[in-house]
Amino acid sequence: MIDKLATDFINKFIIEMNKIENRNRIQNEIINPLICNFSNKIFPYVTLLIIMYILNLILIITILILIIIYNKK
Repeated sequence: MIDKLATDFINKFIIEMNKIENRNRIQNEIINPLICNFSNKIFPYVTLLIIMYILNLILIITILILIIIYNKK
């Protein structure tokens, strides 16, 4: 009995989720605000990470150039 009830519930849920208006409502009211909030909170960290990576790369290139120059002397 519980199996039939669970199966019916899942089937009705899938049918409702396949309707365009329900998908749009979930997309607009749940998913988009979550993604927007997440991206707003993580953006400074990603920016900082990229800046640190670029600075690290510049430092490595500078050190390599200095090593090459001093080894030639």
